[in-house]
Amino acid sequence: MTQYLDSMIKDCKQAKLAMPKKDILISSTEEMPAVDKGIYIISEVGGNAAETLEAFKTFKQTKTKACCKINHPSNILYVGSSTRNLQRRLSQHLVSCPPSTYSLHLYEWFKGEYQVRILEYDESNRVLQLIEDSISADLKPAFGKQGANNR
Repeated sequence: MTQYLDSMIKDCKQAKLAMPKKDILISSTEEMPAVDKGIYIISEVGGNAAETLEAFKTFKQTKTKACCKINHPSNILYVGSSTRNLQRRLSQHLVSCPPSTYSLHLYEWFKGEYQVRILEYDESNRVLQLIEDSISADLKPAFGKQGANNR
């Protein structure tokens, strides 16, 4: 009966000890490295967090694309992860993606500058999710939900 909790405790301990094998900072899609598994943090450089939040709200109201959750003004725009192809997932936020894919769709509405911090990990998907949740709880991004996609 406690197997699930024991497994979760083990994963939490592993998440606390985990260190990224690479820590990469990019400011354009041309610099995007080929990383399969990791966490990304999209931040606004300069700009006004409140104005950025309002711009996204206005875009979301058009209902032309599936948009992520709105939280509160922050220069940290989004914290996410990918377990298969981080480059493709980042492209969905920054370059283009199908209308039904939940993302920031920055290419549609954002006029400012951004940077992306990419943390590459060699951890299980469960541990990676815990690390992402911890980073998101600490940074409190403007957009996106916290927790696994199946929650």
